[in-house]
Amino acid sequence: MNPKLEKLVFESDSMPTLPTIYRKIEEAVEDPDTSFEDIARITINDQGLSARLLRLANSAFYGYPSTVSNISDALTVIGLQQFKNMALSTCIMGVFKGMPAGLVSMEQFWRKSIACGLCARIMALELREANSERFFLGGLLHRVGRLILFKSRPEASIEIMEIGKTRDIHLHHIETEVLGFNHADVGGALLEYWKLPASLSELVTHYHKPTHTRISIQDVSLIHLSDFITEALGMGYTGERYVPQFSEAAWGHSGMDETNLPVIVDELKRQYEDVCNIFLDTE
Repeated sequence: MNPKLEKLVFESDSMPTLPTIYRKIEEAVEDPDTSFEDIARITINDQGLSARLLRLANSAFYGYPSTVSNISDALTVIGLQQFKNMALSTCIMGVFKGMPAGLVSMEQFWRKSIACGLCARIMALELREANSERFFLGGLLHRVGRLILFKSRPEASIEIMEIGKTRDIHLHHIETEVLGFNHADVGGALLEYWKLPASLSELVTHYHKPTHTRISIQDVSLIHLSDFITEALGMGYTGERYVPQFSEAAWGHSGMDETNLPVIVDELKRQYEDVCNIFLDTE
């Protein structure tokens, strides 16, 4: 690991911890002796989390024909691993409450992140990928490292944003110039710090350059394309002034057919506000 990045990672006040409720759900899901009822009881202890998960299960995100009325039903229809990933997704935003004001609108930051996650999940479903929720999670977290920079390096972050206003260059390049690493490096390091799967941290670390990944190039390419599409559509804002550089290699590795893009964009727009309302609690 880059020594400068390593220093940031091991600063005790820089890296947030995941909520205890998620760790309990994670442990229960990974225990073969734990029943659906056991996991449901753990989840119900957090009323906010359980309510959000039920709203999600009944939203356009899943599109089930019948109402999912309780957490046990949600576990049945979503599946254990997918449920675990969605529990993590719903916990993430609470981890970053109280971020420094002024650098970026947190609502707009999360709207962009949600859009990227949705787009990646829709493409993964189109390709019939297993556990499509991991793509939603990867998209949701793709720029989370920037929040760590806002918190741990506020003065440098202000400098980076100001430079970005005067140069025709993407912010991750400026981050590397100023800090020696960029938000994608920080995001990947955060997920490693949280001891989440390497496959997830790779989605975040290499979404700018999918061909550099050590895992499936196709998986990382879907996050790259989702970032490009949602930025081009103006869905939220995380500080970037320009649409990300498009990787032809990523498109080639993605497995996507350009004839499917209009359908994917339409589905993204159909789900977007509904899912943003759930995650941002705007209703």
